[in-house]
Amino acid sequence: MKHLKKVVGLLITVVLLDFQIITGQAVDGGYRSTIERPDMELLSRLRLNRTMTGIEKVNYSNIIGDPFLYKDFIPGSLTLKTGETLPLYLRYDIYTDEIQFRQKEEIYVLVNTESVSVVMMDTLKFIYTRYMKSPGDISSIENSWFLLKEDGKCRLLIKKNLRLQSAEDAKPYQAAKPAKFIKTNDSFYLQPEGQNAMRVTSRKDILSILSDKSSELNKFIDSARLGAKDINDLRKIVAFYNSR
Repeated sequence: MKHLKKVVGLLITVVLLDFQIITGQAVDGGYRSTIERPDMELLSRLRLNRTMTGIEKVNYSNIIGDPFLYKDFIPGSLTLKTGETLPLYLRYDIYTDEIQFRQKEEIYVLVNTESVSVVMMDTLKFIYTRYMKSPGDISSIENSWFLLKEDGKCRLLIKKNLRLQSAEDAKPYQAAKPAKFIKTNDSFYLQPEGQNAMRVTSRKDILSILSDKSSELNKFIDSARLGAKDINDLRKIVAFYNSR
């Protein structure tokens, strides 16, 4: 796998200039999309500071499986908090929790997440936000990329999960086993406006996080026979809450 180069300082210094687009086919994924030529000339025209701060060597060649949501780069876009949008070919590395984009033969990692509002990959919408690893423990607050499934005064978010199973040495009558990526169940989070995202695994969690409408929600969940472990049920619950 090619070296991943860290990209930092995505600072907008002037108003975004118009950029040219072409219609072409993604090299890796077989997707046809209208997207710009992914080259450094474009970034220069956008007046983006692309200071390089070193090379991170990541090699998955000795690991079974892969850590990507989509293995190949697919057409997408990066929208800055200023409102400007940059079409790119993108992918998401679940293991390192990194959005990567391809420029010609190089793979870059987006690290200036504070400047990014939304990343789109195909029809999937990613946001980077704060969440609590342990309920009620403010010392456990971290940041991560999430899939945005419902938006509004409460967001419904999905965190993709993956674990790396360690390699095993050879034993009598058993060959050595290489390390292996294993994709595990998604985690679901609710994020009321202006707050950290919090994980939900039960009705109790939902009613606690959305306590201002707990009585109405409790009745709605009962009447619609909804649960906290199905994303479609959670979408209905959050949509109901946001309509109130």
